[in-house]
Amino acid sequence: MAEVQQNDGGKGKKGHQKKMQIRVDFTPMVDMNMLLITFFMLCTTMIKSQTLTIALPSNEKVDNVENMSQASEDDAVTIILDAKRKVGSMDVDTVNGKVVPVVYYYFGKPGGSEGLGDTPEQIAAHNNIQESEFLANDEKSGKARGIREIIQQRNKDVLTEINKLKEKYANGGFGSLETKEGREKAQAAYDEAASKVRKDENLKKPVIIIKSTPQASFGSLVSVLDEMQINSISKYQIDNMTKADSIMVIDYQNRHHK
Repeated sequence: MAEVQQNDGGKGKKGHQKKMQIRVDFTPMVDMNMLLITFFMLCTTMIKSQTLTIALPSNEKVDNVENMSQASEDDAVTIILDAKRKVGSMDVDTVNGKVVPVVYYYFGKPGGSEGLGDTPEQIAAHNNIQESEFLANDEKSGKARGIREIIQQRNKDVLTEINKLKEKYANGGFGSLETKEGREKAQAAYDEAASKVRKDENLKKPVIIIKSTPQASFGSLVSVLDEMQINSISKYQIDNMTKADSIMVIDYQNRHHK
């Protein structure tokens, strides 16, 4: 509340200009500030949770739920994410404070068509797992390397058709690119055509199963999911490690990283 006080300095001279003193009482503002602070504390999200949104297929109208994660032996590619280890140690090796991702992969089922086996000799003989560094492109040539090269080799039929569509788009085959409206229409037409290519059952396409060990980082999982989009993979899923997967990874490490 504002309050005006008169102060004549103790002198009442005639014609002397009267001085006014204004005092503003800020006491009610304390209550207002506390209300505002309480409001913002209750309504503000202090830490926003970081989550990865994955659109999973529905299991409605599926008679055999156990077969939902099954893929044919010719199409299945299993990718296992891990972290690089020091030789002779179980400690995670790091570069610049970051975990170095390593990728194990195999085609078909564990152990190939003959199966993994039970004895150490059979496991070593039939172990079809392989190791790859987590690389995208070569720094000099720009060609795909690491897990990207493996994915592209398995999905080359789809990528060949996608590259044709990209060339057609660049040459104005889907519409003029000179205006914003034209680019939007061309992009929509390209996306529709690319979606048809990815869903074309006449083209050989891999089914990629992504797994990870406890040492793998969340960032490496996100990077692999990015590779699915970059390389136009239409069928992929995230699954848990099986006993056979763990046996093959341990056997490979024992034989190659001693």
